[in-house]
Amino acid sequence: MSMGSESVRVTWVGVLVNFALGLLKTAAGWLLGSKALVADGMHSLLDLFSDIAVLFGLLMAKRPKDETHHYGHHKFVSFAKFFIGCMLFSVSGALVVASVLEFRTGVTVPQAGPAFLVVLLAIVVKEVLFRWTRNVARRLKSGLLMANAVHHRSDSFSSVGVAVALLGVLLGGEDWAFLDALVTLVLGCYLILEAARILREAGGDLLDAAPKREIIEDFREHILAVPGAKAYHDFRVRRVGDVYEVDLHLQVDPQLTVEHGHRIAREVKQRMLEVHPEVTSALIHIEPANPEHLKARGISDSVSLE
Repeated sequence: MSMGSESVRVTWVGVLVNFALGLLKTAAGWLLGSKALVADGMHSLLDLFSDIAVLFGLLMAKRPKDETHHYGHHKFVSFAKFFIGCMLFSVSGALVVASVLEFRTGVTVPQAGPAFLVVLLAIVVKEVLFRWTRNVARRLKSGLLMANAVHHRSDSFSSVGVAVALLGVLLGGEDWAFLDALVTLVLGCYLILEAARILREAGGDLLDAAPKREIIEDFREHILAVPGAKAYHDFRVRRVGDVYEVDLHLQVDPQLTVEHGHRIAREVKQRMLEVHPEVTSALIHIEPANPEHLKARGISDSVSLE
């Protein structure tokens, strides 16, 4: 199975699971009088829309370059991540508002026993889906799939909170009915933080923010290891969806022919792409390694500034 088909497969499974769980929890919460379970069901339905957004991003990223998108369609992945964050932020705010209103208008006592069994089933199913999606995301180094996995885990956490509240109501009776609204409030605040993190990452991708320093250094180490690469500067990396684009100025012996210099640059590029399949392109500009062109960083041991 290819990487692309595996990512699409796990996402399609998420669509079906979230659709079934969303309907089950929402209907059960409504019938059994648990607002927290209704909110949890709405969270699962939100995950359904997130899965659809992920599928959109994955399918668009596969499209080749065309006349209107000279750099490809990978930014659709970042856009999908941003959309997921916006939806998660919206529903989280709604949960917080609903819980506050619940405290002001008076809490109701849900049918805790049957509702607890429903949410227990949901916890098991969503935890399995989270672990599967996370493993695929790590293997494919997909930020989009990882964002969706976090969304699955947040749904699982919300179900755990609802289960604890329902168990408290089941054991304590009407005096503990406030737990239903309290868990909804805590859950909403947690999800707001998760939404903010996803929005920050997606916004950074869309604004061409540099990736983490360790990622940059991992790419840089393959440059001077190539014979003939004397120095480099203006090394830049940007994340585009789930892939990276690299460009740099490579300095070689000024006495070399253009063909020889190009061959060195091509080897630098090939090494980087082979070791890091997540790098989709590397643009290398050749310069002569004259003293006036050398920069203080990235200089090989064989080159002197004097």
